[in-house]
Amino acid sequence: METVPMLLIPALLTLAPVLIVALVLRYQRMRADMRYRLLLQLAEAGAALPTSLPGEATPQHCDRRRGLVLIAGGLGLSLTLLALPLQFPAGQSLGSLWGLGLLPGVLGLGYLGNWFLTRRGGGRG
Repeated sequence: METVPMLLIPALLTLAPVLIVALVLRYQRMRADMRYRLLLQLAEAGAALPTSLPGEATPQHCDRRRGLVLIAGGLGLSLTLLALPLQFPAGQSLGSLWGLGLLPGVLGLGYLGNWFLTRRGGGRG
C-alpha cells in the first residue's frame, strides 16, 4: 500500500514534460497545416510556387544534435536510476536498472559516428 504514493508522484512529475512535448508537436502540426493551405491557395490562384516551403528551415547537423541529446538522455537516465532510493518488494534496488540508460547512450554514439563520417565525405578518400 505504501508503494502507491511512491509510484504516483514520479508518474505525475513525468506527465508534465509529456504534456509540454504534446503541445509543441500540436503547434508544429498547426503551423505545417497553415503553410500547406497557403501553398494550396497560391496554386489555386495561379501564382508561381516557391522552390522551398516558406518558413521551413533545412536542418543542419541533425545527426550531431540527435546524438548529443541521446547521449545526455542516456547518461541522465542512468544517473537517475542510480540515485533513486526505491526498493522492489524482492529486495532489489532501482539502481540495479542503471543499464537502461546505455541504450540511448549507444544510439547517440551511433548518430555522432554517422555525423562524423558524413561530414568527412563518407571516408571514401
